[in-house]
Amino acid sequence: MEVPPIDSHLGMLTYMSGGSPINGRLREKLSDFIVDEVLLGKRASRAFLGIDKFEGGGVSYLVVMKRVRMDSFEMISKLSKKLGRRVGYAGMKDARSISFQFISVQGSLRELPEMEGLSLRYAGRGEMIYLGMNDGNHFTVVIRGADTIELPKIFPNFFSYQRFGVKRPYNHEIGKAILLRDIEGASSMISEQGYEVSAARSLKQLSEMIGSELIRFYVHSYQSYIFNLILSRRIELGIDPRHGDFVLRPNGEIALYPERGSLLLPLVGGLTEARGWLAEELASILREEGVSKEMFIFRELPEVSALGDFRKAFCEVEPKIVEREGFIVLSFFLESGAYATSYLREIIKPRDPIAQGFI
Repeated sequence: MEVPPIDSHLGMLTYMSGGSPINGRLREKLSDFIVDEVLLGKRASRAFLGIDKFEGGGVSYLVVMKRVRMDSFEMISKLSKKLGRRVGYAGMKDARSISFQFISVQGSLRELPEMEGLSLRYAGRGEMIYLGMNDGNHFTVVIRGADTIELPKIFPNFFSYQRFGVKRPYNHEIGKAILLRDIEGASSMISEQGYEVSAARSLKQLSEMIGSELIRFYVHSYQSYIFNLILSRRIELGIDPRHGDFVLRPNGEIALYPERGSLLLPLVGGLTEARGWLAEELASILREEGVSKEMFIFRELPEVSALGDFRKAFCEVEPKIVEREGFIVLSFFLESGAYATSYLREIIKPRDPIAQGFI
C-alpha cells in the first residue's frame, strides 16, 4: 500500500498490517489525546492530584507538570531559565495533547513558578530524572469518525511525526546538514524555527547561540530518520529472524541471531557495526544519503557526537477499547520511547496525516 508523501519524507515507507485506510480523526478536541507518564510505577496524573507521592529522599525535588498545547523542548527550556537551574526530564511529550509528566529540579525550590499552559505540583523528593528513565506512558485517545477498527497487538516502532517537528517536520534535514558540516544550510532552517543564528559560521558558534543540547537533538532526529528507513526495509524483507539480527534477550543482554529475543535495529552512529542483511542495507542507505558513520563524530564539539545505539524494531501493545456511535476511545500503555501515533498510524493508515490530526 502506498504511504502518504509526508510518511515517505520521514522514512516510514510501509505498514506492517493489512487492511484499508479508515477515515478516523484525532485531536478534534483537546481532551481527545491525553498522555500520562509512568515513572517508577507511579502515574503522573495521580501524583498531580496528590494521590501518589515519592516518599524517599534524594537530591532533587520531583515535580509533576500538567502541560496543555506546549512543545516539550521549548517548555523545558523556558522553565529551566525561569528557575535558573537544570530541569531533568525523562522524555518528550506530544505538543498537541494534555500531558502529565514528571520533572526533577536540584537545590532549593521554595515556590513553583507560573507559566501559561503549564501547571506544577510537588510530588516529593528523589534522584535526578534523566532521558529514558520513565517506565513508559499511558495514553487515552479518542478516534472520531470511525465506527469500528481492527487493533493489532504488535506494530513497527517508527519514530513518528512529532520526532521531526510539529509545524513542519524537518528536524532530520537540519541534522543531516549539521552532519555534512553545512552550517549555512543548517542555520537557514534553524532560523525558520525562530532562532537567531544567521551569524553562525561554525558548529561551535552555532552551539553558543542555541546550545549543544538542541544541536544534539537535530543529530538524533537524523538518526531517527535512518532508523525508520532501516525498519521499513526490514518489514518489506520479512520479520522472520535472519543472519545479521541483533536481539534483546529477556535478561537485558544484546545478542546476535540465532539467539532469541526482541529484534533490535541500530540508531546509526560513529561506532555502529553490522553484518549480514543489516550491513548491506545500512551501507546502501548511507551511500544514498551521501553520509558516513564517521560524520557522526564531531571532534570540534564532542558533546554532540553520536556513537550509536539500538532500538526495538517492534512494540507489543494490549489496548482497551470503548466503541460509541461516531467515535472510539482507546486506552493503552507503551514502553519508554514508543510513539502512540506510530500505533495509531498502523490502525488508521491515514491518507492525510495532517488533516486527520496526526501532527
